[in-house]
Amino acid sequence: MTKPTKEQIRKIIGKNIRRERLLRDISIEAFATMMGLTPGFIGLIERGQRGTTSSCIYQISKLFDISTDVLFENHEYDENELPEIYKEKALHEKISNLTLDFNQKELAYAANMLFTLRGLRELQTIEDSEDSNE
Repeated sequence: MTKPTKEQIRKIIGKNIRRERLLRDISIEAFATMMGLTPGFIGLIERGQRGTTSSCIYQISKLFDISTDVLFENHEYDENELPEIYKEKALHEKISNLTLDFNQKELAYAANMLFTLRGLRELQTIEDSEDSNE
């Protein structure tokens, strides 16, 4: 097994930072603000054209609540087809953040609303399926 070059490591880290940012539906501008960097510099890092420091990698891992190891993993993915589990995780995180200040009654109402919406979506899927079979 050959040792990856610095350029390859930069590209792996950049790709993983971008994936984690997109999973959380964070714009490059918002992410740059959170990191105290410019959007242009974040873009260079995500494309693997610039490296980043170990303290920056640590800060990113804390911001995204992931292990630093995740940023060094070399795996292929298509940004347009992120695994469903990641989409669900990102959605769960959004809902959790939205409901942080809710009391029990508000949480129950929100949960009921989500179940209703999910049921309507499943009903629409069934109707679409029946229409295509005709």
